[in-house]
Amino acid sequence: MLVTPEVNSRNRKQALAAAALVVLAVSIWGWIATPMFLLLVLSPLTYWWLRRRSLRRLEVMKQPFPDEWEPILLAQVAFFAALDEEGKARFRHMMQIFLDEVRITGIRTEIDETVRVLVGASAVIPIFGFSDWEYHRLREVLIYPDAFDDAYQTAEGPDPAMLGMVGLHHLSGVMILSKPALLEGFARPSGKQNVGVHEFAHLVEREASEYGLPPEVPWRAVRQWVSYVARELEGPPGHHDHVNPYAYTNSHEFFAVLAEYFFTSPDSLKRRDPALYAMLRQMFHQDPRALLPPVPRRRRGVGRNARCPCGSGKRYKHCCLAKAGAKGGGEKTA
Repeated sequence: MLVTPEVNSRNRKQALAAAALVVLAVSIWGWIATPMFLLLVLSPLTYWWLRRRSLRRLEVMKQPFPDEWEPILLAQVAFFAALDEEGKARFRHMMQIFLDEVRITGIRTEIDETVRVLVGASAVIPIFGFSDWEYHRLREVLIYPDAFDDAYQTAEGPDPAMLGMVGLHHLSGVMILSKPALLEGFARPSGKQNVGVHEFAHLVEREASEYGLPPEVPWRAVRQWVSYVARELEGPPGHHDHVNPYAYTNSHEFFAVLAEYFFTSPDSLKRRDPALYAMLRQMFHQDPRALLPPVPRRRRGVGRNARCPCGSGKRYKHCCLAKAGAKGGGEKTA
């Protein structure tokens, strides 16, 4: 996505080579039919066509980062806030390019700068460790006012509702996100769910299958991952209590759910399953556990059904907890 000096030089050489081939081909045909020399105009057009995206991105990278975006990133995107200055500059440029090329459209809801920034951050986080990456298939992100159903309609009633999805068929190239779910994913960074990261992880998987893996991803890690997922999906859903059971729907959801977990609660994932964390670190070429400070573990209180620590022999909920509730005017415990 970023146009580094190396990427720019490579693109320029490719454009020059293509333009030269056009000149050569037209010259050969021109000796046969003189009017064919008129097609030499295709040479500069070919050069421009192959250079246009890189030149556009270079212009975007030169533009100042919007003043209103920085506070949003620092306040709501823990990943960005934890980066050093060089990393922050890279993150800003990647987000600027993404938001320049992908439309963010509200469907019966307002799109403010917070929503735009969080969509951009969701796109950058999974691919931040890759030197050169493209979301080839994505053209637009639709923001819905609430959850929706499989007919892309705002969900009402008891049926299960979706919080995000990558569109198929007539909505190919479109992503749909629930606005409340997007905001919630960044409001509680210590959780394991982030619908923005989840849906962009789906795109990363699809892009990898269609355009190949980034050079940073070793094939050994991919083979390990495929074998691991196959073993996991053979077992009963939820046999790892720290993994969202939705991961066991299929291999695609397993990847997206674990990507959420990896980027939003890396300390928990590494503590509970170091081998899985190591695989994801190789897959994404990132180590968010080293980047993000660990979330302090909450001290566990006495279980409601445990024996009361006062030594009465009664259950805690029927002893000291009930007494504390009575004194504090709280609700009666069951």
